[in-house]
Amino acid sequence: MSEPTFGIYIPSYKRAGTCYAHHFLEYGTYIVRESEYDEYCEALKEFEHIKVQGVPDHLICGLTEVNQWLIDNAPEDVIAILDDDIHHFYYRMFETVSITDPELITSELERVGQLMSDLGIGFGATDATIRPWNYDCEFAFKGCAGAVRWVNRQTFKAKCVKELEYNYDLDLVLQELIYNRIILKPKYFCSKGLTDTNEGGASGKKRGDQIASINLMKAKWGKYFSYNLKTNVPHINVKR
Repeated sequence: MSEPTFGIYIPSYKRAGTCYAHHFLEYGTYIVRESEYDEYCEALKEFEHIKVQGVPDHLICGLTEVNQWLIDNAPEDVIAILDDDIHHFYYRMFETVSITDPELITSELERVGQLMSDLGIGFGATDATIRPWNYDCEFAFKGCAGAVRWVNRQTFKAKCVKELEYNYDLDLVLQELIYNRIILKPKYFCSKGLTDTNEGGASGKKRGDQIASINLMKAKWGKYFSYNLKTNVPHINVKR
């Protein structure tokens, strides 16, 4: 039986000059629109270990489209998909420690991918928060997704839904909890980005569109999904 293959991908849009996640990696590939390919190649020319792949604009014209395209077309068995604005990685147990070594961070990404392959788990994600009091175990098997997601393409059964774009990752979690019963969340290993405050990406999303997406999630998932609009905190209400 052959060893599973693993790849790291960073979808990015209009952030050639501000994308940052590659600073923490030994290897990886930016997935960008063909119309921006040259701009990204120029911006990343000093990072020889990082590749840039251009995809026809109409195939990856939104957050759900680019993620679904990656899930459908990546050549590797297991992939990690990173937000392009990640600025920190942390080890979080009883205290939170910043980590910057690309070799260490890349090995953690590979470790989770290997665990998912060994256990037949379809979807994994870092925690959506780095708060130290949220750490209660090394791994959890449900919960909201953060800035890093893993997909075991042979086992993963969920589909990205365009209408739920602003909450598509939460929808993927709930779909996978139905189809595969669990996801994998390494709670000891966390990432933090700029949460769409920098130009490009999803920074142009409107509050009304976000609320509409939340209401669609509530209609679709009922008691299994809730959202606190005052604190902007979603909840996956599934016992595991």
